[in-house]
Amino acid sequence: MKSTSEIDWNTGDKDGLVSIGSHSLYLSVSGPDRQSGEPIVILMQGLGSTIDEWVAVRKLVMPFARWLNYDRSGMGRSEGPSQTPPSIPAASVAAELDTLLRNAGVEPPFIILAHSWGGYTSREFLELRPDDVVGMVFVDCTTERWHDSGAWGWANFAPIFGDQDVLETSGLATGHVLSEEEWKAVQAEQADPRHQATEAAEMQALPNDRVALANKNQLEKPLLKDYPVSVVIADSPGDFQRIYDFGVAAGNGTEEERAMFRKCLDRWREMNEDWQSDLLKLSRLSRSVRLDCGHNVQLLQPQSLIPEIKWAVDSCK
Repeated sequence: MKSTSEIDWNTGDKDGLVSIGSHSLYLSVSGPDRQSGEPIVILMQGLGSTIDEWVAVRKLVMPFARWLNYDRSGMGRSEGPSQTPPSIPAASVAAELDTLLRNAGVEPPFIILAHSWGGYTSREFLELRPDDVVGMVFVDCTTERWHDSGAWGWANFAPIFGDQDVLETSGLATGHVLSEEEWKAVQAEQADPRHQATEAAEMQALPNDRVALANKNQLEKPLLKDYPVSVVIADSPGDFQRIYDFGVAAGNGTEEERAMFRKCLDRWREMNEDWQSDLLKLSRLSRSVRLDCGHNVQLLQPQSLIPEIKWAVDSCK
């Protein structure tokens, strides 16, 4: 049996577990056979997200680009450490991906497709491999300035959330484009206690992630030079408006708590585009696009991401 380092991940559809030392991560590749020097698109999902959410995007990318996705430690098909740590920083996620690629023998150049919290993890990976990343597509990603540089946070939303099913109230449960079987796989993964523990540990690190990335000053210089950077901006505030409306109708929160929610939401709506547009500073070749859909574009409008991914791939030829 071949070791994972001897597998040619550049040809055919392949998947398997690859050791990163303490445990193994699930890796999958697909799309056209990769020629020497051609980039491979690497997916870095958001907080609490696995590759099951990205099957529709993967199908649309496969005809024109080599695609690589993997599940982070403690999620999906990947193994995890013997005990889930209390906090999982974005930098440690990036370091694990670096180890995974090196141990699998997957060579650069890389185009990174990042979503949500993947804005942190992908840029920590960029910090590790600045000469190997030749393009980035940011999909509704967090930045250093997200939520006014940490001046307010999730605690201001929690009283209104209550026990509502956010997938239902945000419209994602009925608006997604996955098949019934694919959607069940997403739901089953999110209900897994191991997944939930890992997601909580990732969330615990969020405030420190922001500070750590800000201290690297990536946005002060075009770190990606003339390589393509696309910033896709969705309507996350719209998701939270629906959550607020449902929570208030259910009687959740005091008047003071509701007022704080509205204040935060108004500020988010006002600044959302500015916060994300900071990412354009990473390259002299950059562009942005606004979408009329919620935060989880990969589930709601996967086709909207294809022009941006294809532009990044074509710009590297």
